Amino acid sequence: MYTTPLKLAVMAASVIFISACSSDDAAETPVDALVWRSCEARPNLECTTLKVPMDYTRDASEEITLGINRLPALEQPARGSILVNPGGPGGSGMALVEALSETDSIPSRIRNAFDIVGFDPRGIGRSTPVDCSEFASDGASIYLVDRAAIASYANEAIAVVQACADKYGSYLQQLGSRNVVRDMDEIRIALNEDTLNFIGYSYGSRLAGLYLQHYPETSGSLILDASMSPVSQVMTLTEQALPAMQKNLFAMLAQCDQFAEACNADDLHQQLIAKANSLRDAGNAEEADLLTEVVVLAIQSPELGDFLIGPLLTYLQTDDYSEIEVTLNLFGFDEEDLQGEDDETATLAVLCADDASRPTVDELEAALSRFNNVSDLLAESSVAQAASCVGWPQALEPLPEITTRNAPTSLVIAGASDANTPQRWSEEMASSIGGYLVVSEHRGHTGVFTEVSDCLDEIAEQFLLEQKLPDTDRCEANPE
Repeated sequence: MYTTPLKLAVMAASVIFISACSSDDAAETPVDALVWRSCEARPNLECTTLKVPMDYTRDASEEITLGINRLPALEQPARGSILVNPGGPGGSGMALVEALSETDSIPSRIRNAFDIVGFDPRGIGRSTPVDCSEFASDGASIYLVDRAAIASYANEAIAVVQACADKYGSYLQQLGSRNVVRDMDEIRIALNEDTLNFIGYSYGSRLAGLYLQHYPETSGSLILDASMSPVSQVMTLTEQALPAMQKNLFAMLAQCDQFAEACNADDLHQQLIAKANSLRDAGNAEEADLLTEVVVLAIQSPELGDFLIGPLLTYLQTDDYSEIEVTLNLFGFDEEDLQGEDDETATLAVLCADDASRPTVDELEAALSRFNNVSDLLAESSVAQAASCVGWPQALEPLPEITTRNAPTSLVIAGASDANTPQRWSEEMASSIGGYLVVSEHRGHTGVFTEVSDCLDEIAEQFLLEQKLPDTDRCEANPE
C-alpha cells in the first residue's frame, strides 16, 4: 500500500489529527508570498519556502516552513502550475521534480505550458522534518510468526512512540493528510492560481481525493495514479492488498522453470516458506526479514522480479546471498533500503493520524490467522504492517471515507497487475469521487509520465491541457 516496499520500522509518534477549523476558512496568503531563487544544487530548478500554520485550528499558531521547488515551463509566462506528490506517505515532492527534470518523460506540450511544482509535505525532507530513527530498535523483527512475536513487536513500538512524542511534542500531532491538503491549498494561493492542478501518485491520490472533497470550487485537473482506497484503515488496506501480492508472487515464481528445468512455482513457494521459518527458528530473524523484504520488493517491482528468480534459486540451494545483492545494486537498492534504515516517523505519523483504529495483540493474532489463509509467505510481515498504529493515542479526527459529488471529474488510473495499490482501490476511489477510471496493462506500480504506456501519457496530456476525458477506459502497455 506504499510507494516503496521498504519495511515499516518499529517506530511511531504520538499524533492527534485536529481540523475543527480548516484552511477552507483561512485568510488567503498574499500573492507575493513566494520568492523564487535558483536551487543551489539544481540551477535548472527554482526553489522557495512558504510559512504555514502548524495548527490550523489556532488563530495564532506557531508556523512551520514548507520546502517547494519548480521546473519552470519552457514557454514563459507559464499557462499555470501542476503540483505533484510521489506518494508514501513520506515521499518528497521536491525529489520527484528533481528526478523529472533529468528525464524527457513529461510530454513537450506539458513542459511548454506548465510549471511543474513539488513540495515536501510537512514533517518530510525540507519541510520542518521529523526524525525518530535514534529510538528505533535494532532487534525488532517484522517476521511475526505467533502471539509472542506480535506482543514483543507491539511493546517495542509503544516504547518508541513515547520517546518520539517526547522529542517533538505537539508538532507530531499535526502531520496528517488533512493538514497536508490545507498546505496544498495555501501553496495554490501563494502561486496565485485560481485552481489547483495536481498529480498524486499512490498515497498522493489520497491527497487528491481529499482536495476534491474539501476544495471542489478550486479543484482543477486532478490525476490520481495508482489510487489508494477511499478508506484509510491500515488493517483493512493491508488485508485487501494481500491477494494481489500473492497473485504477483506466483506470477514471478512461475518463471523459475527458465532457470531450473524441474522447478515449479508451488515447490519454490514452499521452499521460500521453509527457508524463512528455519531462519526464524534458528534465531536469525535479521536474515528472515531480509529474505521477506527481497521477495516483497520483487513482487512490487516486476522488472526486478524477473532478474531475481535466478539469484533466489541460488540462495535457496547454497545460502549464498551475493547474487541477490548484486542484482539489487544494479536496480539501485542496497541492504539498508531493505532493512528499513530510512526513518519512517512521518510515514507512520500520517497513517495513524488518518486511521482511528489501534489494533490489539488479540486482533493482530486473529489477523495473522486470516492472512495465512491467503499467503503463508507474506502473512507474517503483513501483520507487522497492520500493526503500524499499535500504541498510538486516539486520533481526534480520523479520515472518514473520502467521497464527493460536488467536485469536477478527476482522472483515476489503475494498474491491472499493481500489487502496491490493487485495481479495486482505484475502482472504489473513482466511484466515491465521481472520477473517470482508466485501467492500464502496464506492469508495476504508477504509470503517468513514467514511460510505461504512451496511451496513458496521451490521456493525461489531454486531460491536463484540455480537460478532455478519454474515449477509452483501458490502456495497453508499451512493448518491453
